[in-house]
Amino acid sequence: MTELPGIVVQAAAALGLDPHGLRGLRGASGSSWDAGPAVLRVGPRGLLDRELAAAGAAAAVLPVPRVLDRADFAEHSALLLERLPGRPAGELALGGPEQARAAGLACGRVYDLLAGVPAPAGLRAAPGVGSPVGAGPAQLLHLDLHPLNVLVSDDGSAVTGVLDWANTAAGDPVLDRARTWAILSLDPMARAAHTLPGWAALAGGWSETGRLADIPPAARAWACRFMLADLASRYPPAELAHVRRTLDQLA
Repeated sequence: MTELPGIVVQAAAALGLDPHGLRGLRGASGSSWDAGPAVLRVGPRGLLDRELAAAGAAAAVLPVPRVLDRADFAEHSALLLERLPGRPAGELALGGPEQARAAGLACGRVYDLLAGVPAPAGLRAAPGVGSPVGAGPAQLLHLDLHPLNVLVSDDGSAVTGVLDWANTAAGDPVLDRARTWAILSLDPMARAAHTLPGWAALAGGWSETGRLADIPPAARAWACRFMLADLASRYPPAELAHVRRTLDQLA
């Protein structure tokens, strides 16, 4: 078993968890851990406070994990979060196209729900925004709505959870749609899945109800710049060259 970071061991002890039973969850941050019937999330206190504020606001229109317990340390906090039902839409996409398309249609409806939620006080402005992007009201943004962060029912017909609010910000709702467009079409992992029938059906349904084809060029360019900054530490420049080409075409 991989040795746990000291802060995770400390968090487990504070929340009454057996650290030997923890398993790291997907993602590059190493901040979320499978704790059986719950999820342990550990991170800087300010970041987790912003996540909680965002998720709390979103809870009026979307299913988000409830906080079951919390422990605070010098500069970090640990949250024990409810494990929601369902499975990631991207996992469902590995099955049949029919269910995958249903999941995509359900996921694409999330944007209109979020667009009606004002950003809570204290959220950062969406990073790297300049005119004309961001000209709309400061609404709550997730900025990481992708097939692993949205849970769906087994038949794909309903969203059962929206996870990982680490990128949350305040800004124009079109930015959430642009961010997903970039992830589904330009992210290296997503591009590798384009030939899978289920993935294509998921992306097609998502694009349809999320109106991803209607995103203005300025918002698409913003999403390309966001992706280049977000993935710079994960991929060599050559593997992101297509993102830069797309950005150049949008300029």
